[in-house]
Amino acid sequence: MKKKMALLLITIMFVLSGCMSIFTALAIEEPVNSESSMLVVEIGSDGEYLMNNNYTGWAPLIEDVNGNVIVMQMINGIADAKTIYVAPNIAPGVYKMVGIRHVYTDYGLVNSSDSPIYEPYVKTSYQIQQDFPLNVSVNITVPSKEMVSLGYYDVSYDWNGGGFASKDDRWKVIPSSVKITSDPTSKSLLKAIKGSLNSTTWKLWNERNPL
Repeated sequence: MKKKMALLLITIMFVLSGCMSIFTALAIEEPVNSESSMLVVEIGSDGEYLMNNNYTGWAPLIEDVNGNVIVMQMINGIADAKTIYVAPNIAPGVYKMVGIRHVYTDYGLVNSSDSPIYEPYVKTSYQIQQDFPLNVSVNITVPSKEMVSLGYYDVSYDWNGGGFASKDDRWKVIPSSVKITSDPTSKSLLKAIKGSLNSTTWKLWNERNPL
């Protein structure tokens, strides 16, 4: 209950202040050509949206065949899905989801010149990365001109105090509290994208959506 109250209060605060993550956007880049593909994945927390803001956030860890982590764009705001991560114009090939990353701002590391923002794939002097591996990595093949989903993942966790605490590392996730469940075969995200994202550019991508 305490975590859910903190989640509600912080969500309201960031919505009103306009400080939600720059990674959060319904806009998406157009397909660069007729062969372009997109990789998508859905992540939730106890069946709700993930908390992603300038001080605490989550992101999938998906690697290409060379072990490079794929930068995913986050979308929070579709009624029929939890938090969505997408990689437009991704090269065809084999990809592997190896875990889920949490990032948090340590207030003791923030200098007066810093402006903390959610940067899950960038190392900063004030933001700590916590990587939580899946019990079993999930491999997927992305063909050309197709939208492919890695399914759904749900992460439950506890903060080290959260918004009610005064600790510098209040937004740290307690590792022993993390539990990840998954359904890599779920197609619900593809259905949600086709039903909810219908801008001109998203229509181009949904032509590659198999549902």
